[in-house]
Amino acid sequence: MLALYKNRMASVDQSILFINNLSYQLPTPSSVVTNRVLKRAYFQNRNYASENTMICQFNTGSDSVNTKNSKLVLKVVADVGASNNAGSDFGTGSGMNLVKNIRIYHRSGTTYTNTQKMNLFRAKVDHIKESSTWFTSIGDPMMGYNAGIQFRYVTAAGVDTLEQYIEIPLDKLHPFFDPHGGCLLPNQIAAGLRVEIDLESPLTAFTQSTGYADFVTGYTIQDCYFDLESYSLMDSAQASLNTTASTKSLEYLYTDIFTSQNSQPSLNSQLNIDINKSVALADSVIGCIQAQATINVGANDSFGTSYLDGSWWYMLGSNQYPLQKVEVNKSAYAQALLTFDKFSHPNNDSALNFGTPTTEGFLTTYGVYSQSLERDTSLALSSSPVNASRSLRFELTFNTPPAYPILFTIFLQYLSSSRSTLLNSRVDI
Repeated sequence: MLALYKNRMASVDQSILFINNLSYQLPTPSSVVTNRVLKRAYFQNRNYASENTMICQFNTGSDSVNTKNSKLVLKVVADVGASNNAGSDFGTGSGMNLVKNIRIYHRSGTTYTNTQKMNLFRAKVDHIKESSTWFTSIGDPMMGYNAGIQFRYVTAAGVDTLEQYIEIPLDKLHPFFDPHGGCLLPNQIAAGLRVEIDLESPLTAFTQSTGYADFVTGYTIQDCYFDLESYSLMDSAQASLNTTASTKSLEYLYTDIFTSQNSQPSLNSQLNIDINKSVALADSVIGCIQAQATINVGANDSFGTSYLDGSWWYMLGSNQYPLQKVEVNKSAYAQALLTFDKFSHPNNDSALNFGTPTTEGFLTTYGVYSQSLERDTSLALSSSPVNASRSLRFELTFNTPPAYPILFTIFLQYLSSSRSTLLNSRVDI
């Protein structure tokens, strides 16, 4: 008893010294990482033309990967044909405009995701989710947002910037690389991971810049690889993970995306769309309208989406989200911010601005019809189930029916859980 009392008093003394910044003891090392290095994972080919499929298989071996510090690097060489005065950029999007579809597979063949229109999703979500600081430091110079990367060819002025490097953070390539909890991508998943990327057409990916007579008519990718921050672990730590994988399996929770596209003729006053996907945990849903005449036209921005006034809501079973239909465009703007919890975290500002009908903003360029399906945005795993008896539906009545055909795209974000052993992987949604 006396020894126990002395140990307790010593612990109290150390706590008091620590609080008063008088602790001079070396803390016990807690890292199990023996080496950290960037490793390149090359694609099967070094050169790809537009609308080809790029394929890469990770060669990380027994290393785990920090996806937050990893990226996709592309050397893009644009083609302007016979023009001597051409200029294009990525419009409201970024270098992700080139990524039309993406598929990710475990080495055993299990499909982690098969996401369509990843470029449109990224162009919409980043402007709502990310801050202006993020765009200034990462989005614009690395990915090419806000004309941060420009393709120019003007013979009279001797300007030739048709070769540009684009660096896309791995967690922006797909939410699969942005796991919940911030864990590393374990070697049981990373080793032999297969990534397939369908490239977009040049007339969709690029937008003619103001003041130029022509635009980019084609492109090739002449160098491409993943820069993966790989962690080598201590033998004891790696053995512990292998034991867990072989006995219980490693659980890896990530967000996946289901895409639904619906064409509507001109002068159609109503949209009623069923999202036919059953999931256990649905996070959010985002819809956007594109004028079909602007898609795949080099002179236009294929990723600009206007907000068309009307009354709308999402129905999940017998519940309406929101409870009363959204009828004012500023309410729709507020719903976009609510979807990403911006009101609860005002210090983490959004780059999205409301704008006016004559200026770039939510109304003219970044318009979305979005809704969070979480029951409590402050708690993890509080998302809502969607199934056959509790289906998800979008209803919209336009104030003024659009006089042109439109394409309405809906992205449903939901949680997926993969359980990986030493040889296989299983996905639960």
